[in-house]
Amino acid sequence: MTAKNRKNTLPLTEALVFDIVSYLLDNNGVGFSNEISYYIVDNKPRRYTSREVVGILRNRPMFRHAKTEERKGGIKWRLDLGILDKYLIQKGYMDRFEKMGLGSRVYELKEDIINRTSIIITEQLEGDIMVTYDSLSEIWG
Repeated sequence: MTAKNRKNTLPLTEALVFDIVSYLLDNNGVGFSNEISYYIVDNKPRRYTSREVVGILRNRPMFRHAKTEERKGGIKWRLDLGILDKYLIQKGYMDRFEKMGLGSRVYELKEDIINRTSIIITEQLEGDIMVTYDSLSEIWG
């Protein structure tokens, strides 16, 4: 591998971060640890292990525990889009992120979250405050 090729490839750990981000963007910014792990390991079987996937989820700031009692596939994780932006800037990966088409997908997810929030708040005028709070915590928590 030449020095030029090495410079154009992501380190393996960062490539895994991008793969997890892509999975979460495909799933409205949330996913259960088992589902994420199965997806990554099935699609890149010689590259990552399930333990590596869970380790990245636990140790990168943009992956947060989602507040839920549901445990259908391990811990529920959500993608913190604000921290993701800061992380990409800090690491210098914004251009690569955009080239992979992930930037536009983040924008679409942000737009969807805002629209769903607006609908919930509008409906709250007629409903119970506890139901509204629970609905909003599903999106933002």
